[in-house]
Amino acid sequence: MEKDLFINEEIRNDELLKLMQQMRAEKTPEKMLEVLKLAAASDFIVPVDVTADGRYAFHAVGDKNARRFAVAYSDTGSFVTLEKNEDQKGVKASFEDLMALVLESDLKFDGVIINPGSSEVIFGRELLESINKPMKAEPVDMKVVKPAEYPPRLEQMIKEFCKDEPRIGKVYVNLLMTSDDKDMRWLFGIETSAKGEEQVYIFDTFARFMKPYLQGVEPIVASTLEEYVKQAIKEGKLFYEDSQC
Repeated sequence: MEKDLFINEEIRNDELLKLMQQMRAEKTPEKMLEVLKLAAASDFIVPVDVTADGRYAFHAVGDKNARRFAVAYSDTGSFVTLEKNEDQKGVKASFEDLMALVLESDLKFDGVIINPGSSEVIFGRELLESINKPMKAEPVDMKVVKPAEYPPRLEQMIKEFCKDEPRIGKVYVNLLMTSDDKDMRWLFGIETSAKGEEQVYIFDTFARFMKPYLQGVEPIVASTLEEYVKQAIKEGKLFYEDSQC
């Protein structure tokens, strides 16, 4: 049974590997979000050793600041090439598994490093915690107000995100403000065919993608099926519509 735990299939993530290499060169928040979007839907290989008493030990690498990162590989080719050990065992892991390894285990990792070496990408603990924490929030005692203006690149960046996300049909935008007029939120009402965890992932990723372009105002991203969103988008502006969706 033990050998059944170890991966015996080929994993290929050609597009993810390409994006990781691009991110090493560009190092922009936009490129990191592209990598995150694809990584969240990908499988990885985590190298493991079996100790003398039958327990599993995960590989780790350190940096000059004494931080420890769990090791994972984006594809079979990287696993075989970079581990340099023909007998190395590995297990298949989703991105959620990698987050759990860092955030929920008692191994005290400071993050996970994908493909350590020339094409490596590091997802630190702080980033993984922000991904793991839903960004969708129920507005409490907030009212809809007409925006005096919209952020300059808002429409461009909404379309940039949606061009690679066929499950989004429409994106409405409006502004919410607390009753004391002290706090504002941009509300993004999204019509999507995605359900459950897929929808949560799309909304969270959308919020993180848009946040740098909102001039310091926090986003709320929610389904157009929710009652408060239905009311808000009656006066909101339609920024994106996919006629094929």
